[in-house]
Amino acid sequence: MSETKHELSVPPDVEAHGGTEILRLFISRGAMSLSMQRAFAEPEAWGRLLGELAQQAATLFERETQASALEALADIRTALDSALDQIESGLRPKN
Repeated sequence: MSETKHELSVPPDVEAHGGTEILRLFISRGAMSLSMQRAFAEPEAWGRLLGELAQQAATLFERETQASALEALADIRTALDSALDQIESGLRPKN
């Protein structure tokens, strides 16, 4: 049996002026499922994008829970650092 797909609305500025979708992310059966395309000339722009996502997620947690945005951002940073460390160790060449 399939679950209903829930999609977010397109942001108003994109509705008014257009734009390019670069990332689509769903949670399906408890796991992330995503599609994306390279949208930037340099990988550093993805770091800025991740920073913006972290800020917006922290603000969302502050609005919807008892956590402050700073507390939520600290938790996000800790989890991101841990995930990046794990990913980096998997990318290192094996001797």
